[in-house]
Formats: sequence, C-alpha cells, structure tokens
Amino acid sequence: MSRKNNLLLVPVIASVLSACGGGTASSATATPASTTVPTVTPVPGTPPTPPPGSQNFSTRCAQPGVIRCVGFDSASDIAGTIGNNSGTYPGDATPALDTTLKASGNSSLKFVIPANSGANSSGHYWINFSDNLLTQFGENSEFYVQWRQRFSPEFINTNYAGGGGWKQSIIGEGDNPGCTPSNSLTKENGGFCAASCTQLEIVTQNTFQRGIPQMYHSCGAKDSHYEGLDVVTAGSVIHPQYASSGLAGCNYPGPYTTANCIPYKADQWMTFQVRIKIGTWYKNDGVYHRDTAIHLWIAEEGQASRLAMEREPSKGTGYDLVNLTPAISNYGKVWLLPYHSGKSFAATNPTAFTWYDELIISRNPIADPTP
Repeated sequence: MSRKNNLLLVPVIASVLSACGGGTASSATATPASTTVPTVTPVPGTPPTPPPGSQNFSTRCAQPGVIRCVGFDSASDIAGTIGNNSGTYPGDATPALDTTLKASGNSSLKFVIPANSGANSSGHYWINFSDNLLTQFGENSEFYVQWRQRFSPEFINTNYAGGGGWKQSIIGEGDNPGCTPSNSLTKENGGFCAASCTQLEIVTQNTFQRGIPQMYHSCGAKDSHYEGLDVVTAGSVIHPQYASSGLAGCNYPGPYTTANCIPYKADQWMTFQVRIKIGTWYKNDGVYHRDTAIHLWIAEEGQASRLAMEREPSKGTGYDLVNLTPAISNYGKVWLLPYHSGKSFAATNPTAFTWYDELIISRNPIADPTP
C-alpha cells in the first residue's frame, strides 16, 4: 500500500482521541438520570469478586481463562506501530520502559506529562486480546481486564487548565484480521483497524479531575452522547462510585475524599480490575434491556480490592452497551494512556508521571497481586 494510505490512520487516531476526551465525556457524568440511566434503589447481592488471597504476576498469568499478559519487561512488549497487534505511539512525550520503577519483573511502562503539553501529552499504548485478532467478546460473553498503575504526586495533585479529566484505560473495539501497518485504515474508513474512540469503549478516567476513578461508555455513539456509568439513587443522588461499604456517600458534587470514596494515591502501585459481562447489544432504538454488568475494583498497594463501581442487572443497576455493527465490532483491544481532552498546552505545570505494569486479560476473575 502507498505511503499516503499507510499514514491515514494517524490523523484519524488523533481526531478520535480528541473526541474521546475528558471534557466531552465528563459532561455525561452529571446527566445520567436524564438520559438512559435509571433511578434505582439497589438491592443486596454479592457480585463476582477477585479470587480470595493474592498471587504474584506469573501465577496470575498461569490461571485458567487468561488470554493475555504483558509485564512490560522487554522492548518487544511495546514494539509496534499503527496497524500492529500492539505498540505505542507518541504524543508530546513518548511512552518508554522504566527499569527503575516497576511492580514486578524488569521494568514498567512510563508516561511523562511534560510541563507544557496538550491533550495528547504522553502518547498511548494499545494491545489486542490475541495475536490473530480472533479473540473478541460479543453478546452474552464475559471478560476481565486488570492492570497496576502508579501515579506521581504531581499528576494527581495538579488541576490542569482546560482539562476535563485524564484517562487511565480504554477497553474498546478490537482490530479485525487484515489490519496491518500497510493496511491501517480504520473500520469507519473502510479498513480493518479499530481506533481508540469507538462506540463500544468503556473508559476509566479521572473525570472532572475529581481525584477518583470513574467510568463512562461510548464515544458519542450511544443515543448521540457519552454516558457516565454513575449510579443514580432516590432523590436524583449521583454516585460516581457506588458499591462497597463506605461508598454510599461518594456523591456528586463531593467532596471526594478517602472518607467516602476510593481516591488515587501517589507513589504506590494501585490495582484496577474491570469486569464486563455483555448482555443484549443496544441499537439506539430506545429499547433498553439493562442486562449488561460492569464492575470496577480498586486496590491500594498491599490491600485487598474494593468494589468501587457496579452496574449489575440483579441489583437493578444493569446497563446497555451500544453496538450498531456487531458483525464487525466486538470488544478486543485495550489502550493505556493519560490522554486529557481540553488540557491547555500554554499552561505550565510541574512535570508529572504515571506508570503501568502487570496487564492481564482473562475470561475469569483475576486475583489481587501479592503484597
């Protein structure tokens, strides 16, 4: 394929990352009651939880159901360019391995947020669920994604001018066979590759720079808007986190503190695990099934995971995931990135950092890391 076509995905990814940013997405966080999220009175129940106890990275990777493990321990773990099964792409800074700070193994994946940087401050990393691009998840299937992440104090404590909140991860549509560096057009442009901003995406993000992990769904495709995964209870009380004991008070408009929420903590390896159990795809037809489950667990270093966010049909908080093209679109790709829509390049901030390690994708719940 010509060099011109080989480069077509680059502006596409840049534009969808912009569209997929915190400012636009976070506006949905405060409006779920007026869109498709029901006001509910959650009922008691026990969600699937990570297996009891803890395991080191190699043991977790060897468990039944695991389909992908990345330790970020060698250059091959992040090698790849647009159209490859996995790889990195630069922003104002370029992702790189760091041998000085890691949760395990030889190194971790480090992102630098430069003092003067825009929305794509640090670039991004992506990986498909399998090398052959055939391991993907559609209706009535279930999978889990776990990663460990470390945050510098500067990253957590800086209120970035213009920004709507930096991302942690995007779980989205997988590439289809035929996506290669020489044929890297996105599906929207007649190709086989999936960019970061897709109808399926489920994003973990520091929405509104509140200092707590939150989630939203869809890059503007669901009923023509982004939708926060907050739970809304009686009296239109909005809960950015709502699941475990002690989180019932994690309410809009805050304050979002350790006393009532699970905030980001600096200088430690936190663990995040997302469960997605897909029900019936939503078709933008106004017919809501609310039969999809989405969970987010968070653990501070050395502590057990806590359920921070829960959309669960058995508790009256089931969700609808949109998919208008199920024949070619299913979950199959993870992006790690601190992308921050609206962030001002002109504002000078302390240089900040975030690191990722121990990425696991599995069909089954994943144990907590060994302390």
